[in-house]
Amino acid sequence: MILKTSRKSGGRLIDSKSLTEEYEAKELSRRQMLQSAMVASVGAWLGTAGLAGCTTNVTTIKQAPEEAPPEDGTPSPDAPGATKTPHLVGMGYHATDRAAALRAALEETVGLGMIKAGQSVCIRVNSNSGDVYPYSTSPDTLLAVGGMLRDLGVTDIRIGDRSFWGDPNTAGNLEANGIAQAARTLGTKAVVYDDSVDWMTLGSASVPNWKGTVRLPTTVTTADHVLILSCVKTHFISSVTMSLKIALGLVHPTDRQRDGNLKTHDTRILHQQIAQINSAFTASLVIQDGYSAVISGGPTMRDKPQGAPAGWSGGITGDPKVFIVSPDRIAADVAGIAVLQTLSPAYEQVQKSTAFANPMIQAAIAAGNLGITSPAAFDLSGPTVPSLETFLAKARAA
Repeated sequence: MILKTSRKSGGRLIDSKSLTEEYEAKELSRRQMLQSAMVASVGAWLGTAGLAGCTTNVTTIKQAPEEAPPEDGTPSPDAPGATKTPHLVGMGYHATDRAAALRAALEETVGLGMIKAGQSVCIRVNSNSGDVYPYSTSPDTLLAVGGMLRDLGVTDIRIGDRSFWGDPNTAGNLEANGIAQAARTLGTKAVVYDDSVDWMTLGSASVPNWKGTVRLPTTVTTADHVLILSCVKTHFISSVTMSLKIALGLVHPTDRQRDGNLKTHDTRILHQQIAQINSAFTASLVIQDGYSAVISGGPTMRDKPQGAPAGWSGGITGDPKVFIVSPDRIAADVAGIAVLQTLSPAYEQVQKSTAFANPMIQAAIAAGNLGITSPAAFDLSGPTVPSLETFLAKARAA
C-alpha cells in the first residue's frame, strides 16, 4: 500500500477505507491490464523477462532475438492480410490531416482496445497556462480521443489539470486554450485540481524526494484507465515536458509550492520528483500530439530558454505533423525527444544529450517501474512517417 488518508476540512482529504481499497484495486487492475497488453501485443518482438511478478507498471523489458521468417511460407504478422502485431510505440504522419496522423499512430500500437464499455477514463490534459496548442493540449485531439471513447461505450470521461502552482486561474486557462469547451462538447467538464475536488495522500516512503504531504485527485486514482494527452514541448527548466513531466499537474498546488518541492524547481531533485509521481499511478496509454510542437522555450510562450541568443522574443514552434502513441511513458517521451532533436535549435537543453541520457529519462529508468530501460528495447513503427529512420536513429543513439 502506498496510500494513507485522513479527514481535513476545506481540502477534502478523504478518510475512507473503502476509497483506499478502491484505489488499490483500480491500480492493480490497471497494472495487470497494461502488463497483459504489453505481453500480448509486443511479446512477439520483446522478451518478457521482468514482466512476471511485476508489481508496478511495466518493469525492464529486453529485446528478443530477431526470428527468421517462417520456412513454410506463412506470412509474417505485419504482412498484408495478416493480423498485425502492435509495436511498443506507434507514430503516424499526415501532411494535412491531423486526425489521419492520429489514427495511423494508434494502428501501430495497442490502441484503445483495452478500454471496455462502462469503464471510467481519466484524460490527463496539459494546461500549464492559457496558451493555445501546442502549448496546451489541442481541443481537436481531445475531441477526437473523447469521441473514440464514446464510441467504445465509455460514459464516465474525467478531464482535468492544474496549471503552474503560482497561477491561480486554471479555470480561465482551460477556457482560453479551448480545453473546457471541448470537454463540454463531449458532455463532460474540465475539472480544476484544487480544493474543490477530493484528494488522497501518498505514503511518504513512495515520494522520498518530496517534502511534506503529497496528494493526488481521487478522480485520477479511482479511474479504470488513465490516458495522457501530452504535447511535444521543450521546457526552459526540465529540457522537455511531455507525458512524464505533466504528471506534476496532478499534485495538490499547496504541496507543489512547498519549500523543497517545486517552488524553486531544483533540477538536482526535480527529475526524481517527477519519476516518483509517475510511479504512483499507471497510465493505460500515452497519446502524444506532435502535429505541432514547441521547439524552443516553453512551457509557455514567454519562457526563455537558457543560452537563447540575444533578441529571442518568444517561444518557437514547428510542425513535425506526427502523433506518438504508446503504453510506455518512457518510450513515448524518448520518441518525443527524438522529434524535438530534429527541429530544436542547438542552444536548447534537449540537444545536450542523447534521448536515453536525458536526465528526466534517466530518473524514470532509475525508478525501475515506468517502462523500458535501454535503447535496445525501443521499438517504433510508423510506415506513414517520412522521417522515421531519423527518429529511430536519434532515439536509439548511445
